Amino acid sequence: MGSQVLQTLRQGVWASLTGGWYHDPEQNKFNNSCHLYLWIFLLMLPLSLHLALPPNTVALGIYCSSVTIFFIFIKTVNYRLHMMFDNEEIVSQQSISDTAKGRDKNSMSSDPCFSTCPRPSLSLLLIPVCHKLLLTLFSTNSTLPIYSLDPHHSTDLPLIYTHVFCLLPSPDPSPCKDGVSSDSAVHDCKDSDSIEHVNIHERDTSMEIEDNAPHPGSKCDSPESPNQNPEGLLQIPNPFKEGNGNRQRSGMPSTKTHVRGLSVDSGTDAVLAVEYSQGKLQTLTSSKSDLEAKEGQIPNESNFVEFVSLLESINSSKSNIGHQTDVLNENTQKSSPRTGESMSKFHNIYFGYLIKWIQKGFRPLPFFTHFVGKDDEWNFYISSLILLQEEDSIDETSDSTVPEKPAHKHHYKFWVFPGKWIRVLYDRLTLLALLDRNQEVVENTVAVCLAFLVAFLGFVLLNQGCFKDLWLFQFCLVIASCQYSLLKSVQPDAASPTHGHNQIIAYSRPAYFCIFCCLIWLLELALKHHFIFFCFTASTCCFPVIFLLGLLPQINTFFIYLLEQIDTHFFGGTAVTGLASAFYSLLRSLTAAAVLYGFCFGALKEPWDEQHIPALFSAFCGLLVVFSYHLSRQSSEPSVLISLLQSKLFPNFKGCSGDDDLALDDGDPLAEHLRNSVKDILSSDLVVCVAAAVLTFAISASTVFLSLKPFVSIVLYTLAGTVGFVTHYLIPQLRKHHPWFWISHPILKSKEYKQYEPKDNAQLMWFERLYVCLLFFEKYTIYPAVILSALTSDGFCTVLSDCDTKLNSVGAPLMTVAGLKLLRSSFCNPTFQFVTLLFTIVFFEFDYRKTSETFLIDFFVMSIVFHKLWDLLHKLQFIMVYIAPWQIAWGSAFHAFAQPFAIPHSGMLLFQAFVTTLFYTPLSPFLGSAIFISSYPRSVKFWERDYNTKRIDNSNSRLASQIEKDPGCDDNNLNSIFYEYLTRSLQQSLCGDLLLGRWGNYSSGDCFILASDYLNAFVHLIEIGNGLVTFQLRGLEFRGTYCQQREVEAITEGVEDDEACCCCEPGHLPYILSCNAAFYLRWLAWEVTTTKYLLEGYSISENNAATMLQVYDLRKLLISYYLKSIIYYFLHSPKLRAWIKELSVLESLQLYSKWHYIERDPAVFSVKIDEDYIHCLQGITRASFCNIYLEWIQYCAAKQDEVIDEDSPLVTLCFALCVLGRRSLATASHNVSNSLESFLYGYNSLFKGDFRIAVKDEWVFADMDLLQQVVAPAVRMSLKLHQDHFTCLEETEEPEVLYEAISNYEKTLVICHEGDPTWRRAVLSNRENLLTLRHIVDDGTDEYKIIMLYKRHLSFKVIKINKECVRGLWAGQQQELVFLRNRNPERGSIQNSKQALRNMINSSCDQPLGYPMYVSPLTTSYMGTHKQLRAIFGGPISLDNIKSFFLSKWVQKDSNTSCNSPGNIEDVDCGGGSSSLSNNPNSQESQNVSSQARSRNSHHRGNEYHSAGI
Repeated sequence: MGSQVLQTLRQGVWASLTGGWYHDPEQNKFNNSCHLYLWIFLLMLPLSLHLALPPNTVALGIYCSSVTIFFIFIKTVNYRLHMMFDNEEIVSQQSISDTAKGRDKNSMSSDPCFSTCPRPSLSLLLIPVCHKLLLTLFSTNSTLPIYSLDPHHSTDLPLIYTHVFCLLPSPDPSPCKDGVSSDSAVHDCKDSDSIEHVNIHERDTSMEIEDNAPHPGSKCDSPESPNQNPEGLLQIPNPFKEGNGNRQRSGMPSTKTHVRGLSVDSGTDAVLAVEYSQGKLQTLTSSKSDLEAKEGQIPNESNFVEFVSLLESINSSKSNIGHQTDVLNENTQKSSPRTGESMSKFHNIYFGYLIKWIQKGFRPLPFFTHFVGKDDEWNFYISSLILLQEEDSIDETSDSTVPEKPAHKHHYKFWVFPGKWIRVLYDRLTLLALLDRNQEVVENTVAVCLAFLVAFLGFVLLNQGCFKDLWLFQFCLVIASCQYSLLKSVQPDAASPTHGHNQIIAYSRPAYFCIFCCLIWLLELALKHHFIFFCFTASTCCFPVIFLLGLLPQINTFFIYLLEQIDTHFFGGTAVTGLASAFYSLLRSLTAAAVLYGFCFGALKEPWDEQHIPALFSAFCGLLVVFSYHLSRQSSEPSVLISLLQSKLFPNFKGCSGDDDLALDDGDPLAEHLRNSVKDILSSDLVVCVAAAVLTFAISASTVFLSLKPFVSIVLYTLAGTVGFVTHYLIPQLRKHHPWFWISHPILKSKEYKQYEPKDNAQLMWFERLYVCLLFFEKYTIYPAVILSALTSDGFCTVLSDCDTKLNSVGAPLMTVAGLKLLRSSFCNPTFQFVTLLFTIVFFEFDYRKTSETFLIDFFVMSIVFHKLWDLLHKLQFIMVYIAPWQIAWGSAFHAFAQPFAIPHSGMLLFQAFVTTLFYTPLSPFLGSAIFISSYPRSVKFWERDYNTKRIDNSNSRLASQIEKDPGCDDNNLNSIFYEYLTRSLQQSLCGDLLLGRWGNYSSGDCFILASDYLNAFVHLIEIGNGLVTFQLRGLEFRGTYCQQREVEAITEGVEDDEACCCCEPGHLPYILSCNAAFYLRWLAWEVTTTKYLLEGYSISENNAATMLQVYDLRKLLISYYLKSIIYYFLHSPKLRAWIKELSVLESLQLYSKWHYIERDPAVFSVKIDEDYIHCLQGITRASFCNIYLEWIQYCAAKQDEVIDEDSPLVTLCFALCVLGRRSLATASHNVSNSLESFLYGYNSLFKGDFRIAVKDEWVFADMDLLQQVVAPAVRMSLKLHQDHFTCLEETEEPEVLYEAISNYEKTLVICHEGDPTWRRAVLSNRENLLTLRHIVDDGTDEYKIIMLYKRHLSFKVIKINKECVRGLWAGQQQELVFLRNRNPERGSIQNSKQALRNMINSSCDQPLGYPMYVSPLTTSYMGTHKQLRAIFGGPISLDNIKSFFLSKWVQKDSNTSCNSPGNIEDVDCGGGSSSLSNNPNSQESQNVSSQARSRNSHHRGNEYHSAGI
């Protein structure tokens, strides 16, 4: 916990204050130092330039150019480095000690061979060097055995080989000035790859080193080959010969023998440089016994030579081959484990002693001094030995025979110029820790431009003298933080909406700085000493605190929010769904306003009087109504409209159609339904807009609003107030579950209210008809008349010269914007319009008459004010409910600690409520406590990401995961299909149900919960249009947590039976709630609006498969149905004739045609589960099979007009397929079919299509349709037949009944695995019944469930939640998990709170913040898809529908005339029309249209009769 707090303080709080700089102890010193110096540079540069130079253009140019060049350089290098990591290959080399790096480079470059060889590896360099150093002390004829091993334990002997590629002997043994022998001549070595192959063979007690011929391509002189004595020991000759006395140095202090070999630990090449001194060689033994004898001894000067020789042996024992590039002798052996352990043990002990001995001050003997030379070279060996000991230290718990790998250094080639590169030892992760990555050139360009703008605008304000004294330093700190965030941003930021690295947040701080500086610059020119100027300057200096508190969103969210607020409050929009949607919505509103402004401006320039209104103004009024109506009917998301235009204009174009967000499969009708709905709206608007324009023009030109000016306004206001009160207050209150929170039951009840399980759709009630008629009358008649009357009066006042109002100067734009906004909002959702209208009249006519301008402006301003007042009311309700002390639900100890501080916090809380209401920002409880803090502004959609659930099934998962594990074994993934279907149902009916008042009053941003027995869906209304609603559904878990269950109980249990009043129980009046119940309902953040809301859905019934198959007889019955189903599907296949004539299949099945053939497989067949099993034969035969299933085979064949006998090939194929089916089941059950668990596992594998075919059954591969069309559906059908056995035991035994059942189930029932895409398509296509087998693995349970789905009408409770409560809890959860990094799964903010539904709201957040089972994409519901509304108003008004209507009426009239006219009875058919119509080529079509019209009229009359009966 402490480390998490420190990390939050360091990476969150401090980084937010500085713009991203903090000290990270997990990073290296270089990164931390670079971060510190970068931040200091960006801070001190503007401060020093401003203080040192005069405030002129020169200082500004110096600063801006310096910053720009600096950022261009850093961004270019960073971009190039990442390109290098993406494109260049890594170059690997073994690590070399710093001591070796610091040696004389001139001596290294003097040797031509050394310059072409790889750098030496310490692990191979040092110990062989020590060994070869000691060889100079002994005679030439001595031998050196490498190993002495037990021949019986030689399997683990490592392979050791050496590539000798350059040997430089010393011909002159005379010492040089420094006492080191030198060479007389140096052999030229131009090919560093010339080698000697050394093969190692096993001997009884030692290893024989054979010298192979040199490489044919060698250009270096080879030394004398080492000789071998008769015992197989290596004899090393004296390499020193007479020469000219010259000595060549190349990195080692003497004449060298270069050896290219395989590294001891890692297999990389190394260069060994050895200098020999003159002396005799002697045999140095290093047998296993010698190693054990010397164990425990401490090396000293007397045994040092022998000790170092032992180190050579130990080093050889650890050798291992890797990356072999030369031809090796295959006759290699491995050392025994015991020997490896002894050598490893000796290595651990003696090597440590040697290092300690050297560190204590041991100096070399005289011959060592003669050999090694200078003290610095000896120190090099000492440091190399110490490094080697660190590299080769072995963990006591590890296996001593496993070689360790030395550290590697990797580098990249960074190309500075063509042909010139430098080595980069950095890796990508370290670079990402140093600087943020900009992947595109555009991102780097934007970053450099922002850095320049920050420098330019900031220094301009400094030169203007806007900041002085301490504020000067503070402003420079703000500049540095904004520029530093472009290099290393705050991750995660307090305003970041997502986990992980957020690239957009890096641009937010400098973008806001530029915006604020531009505003300050403009205000400084206009209002330098104004209060607004000081507010902006103070806010800019407080940027670190503002970004720490997360009061400003990331820049794209800010633009979405800003554009949405402008479109909502000034043009009557409701909500947007994204940045593109915001620009599109505002652009079309501005376009409409611009067109209307031209007409209005021209009309106000013409002369007016009370008897004459200019035609241009009447045209303006007509266009205003048309544009407002059309804009209200269109969604702010243009994807469906673009898709429709593309399908009409470019039908063959396969580009992005805009339906990608819907994630639709082929055959899914939703996309086509949406396009048809938009098409109907456009065709209807074409007719309605023309009619509305003509009607409005006529009414405006009639001067009715000027002639009856006082009277018409009073009538319209009264009518609007009365209709609004009845429609939006009285009827919704009477339909609530608890009207006015006093009455226990709704007064206006639906027909389904008392039905336990409704069977049909919801019936259309009389009060619903009344509600929708009043609503449409209010939207399309009253408010257009009110607005047109106000426009006419204001226009007339504007033209009159004696009218002293502000409309004289800005009349046209104000009239245009106000009229467009008021009309459009009235068309979209007039729920609260009547309250705003009445308050405007009362406030400006009686209270503040002097402050009134005109009614239109007053109404426009009050519409904005009331929109904010409703939000303030919701915030205050949420706060009071959440912190009420008598129902506080503490979720943690911090909640109890914070509760007392809520009292002194109340004043600040009230101030925050007003401020957050003004800017439409959530007010969230901090960590779920009673302390509230402000969050950053958000749009109505709230979530920045377009998150929606992607279902996982066999169509989008790997085949391996389908076989090894069910792709949908997660219950949430499988159950999400029910919420997806619920979303489709709401898409068809939600808009119509809202217009019918079944969800009560609603507005944009409202949140509802649909609660049923097992489904709990969270519905968020986003955009409310005129005949459309855009919403998002979030499905909660079926089996939720304990906290979720407590809240579900709170919303489902009733309070009607509560009889308490304070502390006693006096009871309550009939149909009236008790005092405690009424008080409890008033202190909730939610309310029940509807108790019986019907939607089409699926009811789920599940049975435990283990219970149904526990007994062997039941398993035998399942196998019997399985085989009968195989026979059925085989004989009903259209490929039956082809299979019979398939020669390859018949040849493979000859064995099955013999009557004496016996299938004996005890893992497959058993007397317990097979009816045709013969116990005495221990298997099944063709005779036993025919004895049980021949009757069924003949019956199925007879249905196909086939006559077969016992010897028919059809019987043979049936017998073979049944054997194959049983063997597949046994194979999938791991041949343990007697076990219930194994049997269920195998049956589930076959059910999902995982067939494991044995060798005997490979004949089925001749045609895979035998598996896919016969065996696979038979497995699934047998499950349904087995279920029916429990309901009708005798009937299923009859062939006729069984045959009919299978035939019916094929047509009406969908049986498949839930991971099959067929399952989802069946659910979304409204199939009536579905069956599946589900494997459930959850919380230690391993069960198989048989799940049956029945389509029916589901009953939901509709609960409306305070939308500010939802926004506040969502914002608090996002800040707690993303910025504060609280990973506690039992954190207090998600504990249950019945009064606020805290757990259900927080669990509905986008993943990973919440854990919803399903999140739908943004879905739009249209009014035209609701059947009952179409029954009331008819279909969409289009030219085709109008034509069909008049044609049907004409045909009906013609038919009635023919029936009533005199004539021959035989020539007139009054039931179906006239016989003369038969001669008309269109008579059939006319009759069809007439019959459809009569059917529609009769249905309509039936509904009216039914409603009257109610």
